Amino acid sequence: MNDMRLEERIVQNDKIKIDAQDVQVFYGDNHAIKDVSVAIEDKTVTAFIGPSGCGKSTFLRCLNRMNDTVAGCRVEGRITLDGEDIYDKRVDPVQLRARVGMVFQKPNPFPKSIYDNVAYGPKIHGLVRGKAEMDEVVESALKRAALWKEVKDRLQAPGTGLSGGQQQRLCIARAIATAPEVLLMDEPASALDPIATAQIEELIDELRTRFAVVIVTHSMQQAARVSQKTAFFHLGNLVEYGETGQIFTTPRDPRTESYITGRIG
Repeated sequence: MNDMRLEERIVQNDKIKIDAQDVQVFYGDNHAIKDVSVAIEDKTVTAFIGPSGCGKSTFLRCLNRMNDTVAGCRVEGRITLDGEDIYDKRVDPVQLRARVGMVFQKPNPFPKSIYDNVAYGPKIHGLVRGKAEMDEVVESALKRAALWKEVKDRLQAPGTGLSGGQQQRLCIARAIATAPEVLLMDEPASALDPIATAQIEELIDELRTRFAVVIVTHSMQQAARVSQKTAFFHLGNLVEYGETGQIFTTPRDPRTESYITGRIG
């Protein structure tokens, strides 16, 4: 089994964007993530599914070191981005988060204008020179987030004045304005109505042509609609990882089948 996994990794190596090996996460004495290994491919949507409290969001936050901000949290194992260890002492977590952007469950625009929300990341990372270049970056990010047409005439209006679905797309625009290589999304549509959810799902499909996208979702239907790869977590373990169609139709592990058919969760 291990030899087969190794061969698969070698074959896929040119596609792998993030490679996690034997990752453990502890909150104090609580062992939250146990021995998780997963290779996340570029230009692919990977869905993390599983019951509440199974560790999928905790693991997601390991991928851009958001757990660094949690007191008492300890991460062990190895996670690489393009072959570089992201937990190496020489890696600046702030710079890492420009490369691995994140969108949270609840839309959280800054109390600033729509323009300044998107401009914030490029400004603090020194990615642009002058206003003309910033204008281009803001327009491009809002277009990629499918929001430009709705806000182009009110860029100085507060971002907090937008609808819930628009706010989430603004947060996506803000995340992609730094030209990341990976976009992490933690339940990005769970606070939205069905129409806004459909817009976010369409957007995810578009974004994967440019980035590796990793999405945590409680909705198996959403995972089936938007992802090409699915990882099933249960009680802190990665139970099964594979092509989304295979996971949902012919799961290899009985725990996966029990979750998908509604017997656990």
